[in-house]
Amino acid sequence: MRLFKKKPTEPVISRTEALSMVPVKNYAVEEVELSSEMVQLAYPLAIKPWFGRLAEKVGMWDKKPMTKQVELDELGTFVWQRIDGVRSVQRIAAELAAEYEVQPREAELSVTAYIKTLGQRGIIGLK
Repeated sequence: MRLFKKKPTEPVISRTEALSMVPVKNYAVEEVELSSEMVQLAYPLAIKPWFGRLAEKVGMWDKKPMTKQVELDELGTFVWQRIDGVRSVQRIAAELAAEYEVQPREAELSVTAYIKTLGQRGIIGLK
């Protein structure tokens, strides 16, 4: 009998495969342009079933979808506007490097970290 279960390993993809993926916006995300350099996103929150039942029992939730808002800065807006379902992560990073005159490797790291965060929040998906 095992006391501790071994955690399943996450699939590992190569750097080249990760950079060649194409981000796609979630259709449920609402976008409000605040200015030419600022965008506000409203996206639905995923509620854990046990939390939903508990909140419903104590009268704190009416089963309407909960949303969260996030305001993107200039760089976040730049990347968001380039997510069109056609451009790859690498191409977006190259455009960021050219526009803001940063090293290509630095742009790749920044864009991939940002896209990972958007993906974890359910704002985008990757294909």
